[in-house]
Amino acid sequence: MNKFDRSRRAFLRSFSYTSLAGMSASPFLLRMQALAAQTPQPASGYRALVCIFQGGGNDGHNLLVATDQTSFNAYTQARAAAPGLAFSSGQLLSVSPKTPQFGHTFGLNPYLSGLQSLFENGKLAFIANAGTLIAPTTKTQYNANSVPLPLSLFSHANQSNEWQSIAANGNLTDYRGWGGSFADQLQGQNSTPVLTCISTGGNALFLAGESTTQVSVSQNGLTPISGLYNDIYGQTGASSSLASVLETSEANLFAKEYEAVLQRSVKVQTQLASAILPAGPGGVANPPASLDSVAPFKAIDTTLATSLQTVARIIGARTSLGMTRQIFFVFHNGYDTHDGEVTTHRARMNELNLALTYFDQVLTTMGLENDVTTFTSSDFGRTLTSNSDGTDHGWGNHHIVMGGAVKGGDIYGQWPIIGSDQQNDVGYGRLIPGISVEQYAGTLGKWLGLSQTQLNSAFPNLANFGSNPLLGFMG
Repeated sequence: MNKFDRSRRAFLRSFSYTSLAGMSASPFLLRMQALAAQTPQPASGYRALVCIFQGGGNDGHNLLVATDQTSFNAYTQARAAAPGLAFSSGQLLSVSPKTPQFGHTFGLNPYLSGLQSLFENGKLAFIANAGTLIAPTTKTQYNANSVPLPLSLFSHANQSNEWQSIAANGNLTDYRGWGGSFADQLQGQNSTPVLTCISTGGNALFLAGESTTQVSVSQNGLTPISGLYNDIYGQTGASSSLASVLETSEANLFAKEYEAVLQRSVKVQTQLASAILPAGPGGVANPPASLDSVAPFKAIDTTLATSLQTVARIIGARTSLGMTRQIFFVFHNGYDTHDGEVTTHRARMNELNLALTYFDQVLTTMGLENDVTTFTSSDFGRTLTSNSDGTDHGWGNHHIVMGGAVKGGDIYGQWPIIGSDQQNDVGYGRLIPGISVEQYAGTLGKWLGLSQTQLNSAFPNLANFGSNPLLGFMG
């Protein structure tokens, strides 16, 4: 394969069908949008993964807190420099995992009461201290640089990419994400394979595959394609002229690929427009309005919940589109809390709590709570220690997995030692992950239907984590 072919394939893998088409904010295919009147019956064997990427690095230390005296004292002492950053024991919501964690007790962020209920009802679990790794790593090995390490640790751009990609090696010749790699092996099961990977947050490395191409939609639904079915600047003849230009056969290889992508964009949006369920009455219920419990006159932002509503609307079209496997990417920004973390992180937790509890209710109503698994990912964790008003870039982090197929009510992975200069701390409370992204992702992939051989193909480093690397949090 020559250099041009490699570049072309990388471009196509990472390029969304619809991002090219939605170049302005005009309505898309309004005349073609015949929305379904009711939710289709569940398709036999349907399964979907929904990745919520917490952009900026979520503070896992304030998601789930060890409340046994030794751990809690270390937590409060490390965060003392930023007033209000460490919760008091009375603020935290008690959660008791089914599997004991070596004498630890736990409290959940006080703004996650809905998640507390989901945990208690066995529909939600926590993954402890997961992060980018190439192989299991100790502090001694880290300091001696005697094992391969992910490139550019603590860097937003690099760690965000390495979390989403099939390996943490920073391999610039392979642009596959692990969601896209899953789809490469499963999209043949779908009658409309182009709708296997869908993002509500723009093009995502997570969904880039070898043969799979992701489709981007807006958080409210379809991505508009400007000018094809409406007047352009008041000129009625412009639409047909634009269509003629887009349909013209091109000789240049790059232009031909551009043309093919755009034409597929029109086709796939037409298919989706005719099948997607409506938002609101007669379709997928709108997210509820809710007020911040601390600032009672301020409504909680429902942007994340609306994105999940769009996911549910597309899932509702699975029967008419012939879908049995789908993978979704939802971006939730605002977690880079160097400053003002007390108020900023509270807002993110309020949004997350509202969105996940709403999404669970929607899926339950649709009879799909056992068929859709939602999970969080993020650039990295934050430091246990605080600066004057927040936290800095960390490494290992705690994550959430939600769904009826999850073996919930438990914490998976060994809880890390909390405190300064411990054996798992490479400085400032930056925790060496005890679980790799590959182990976390591989467990989800197995549930989605991948064989061990397919998982090994999807994750070049998975074999580095033992003969039985999966975590067992899925039923």
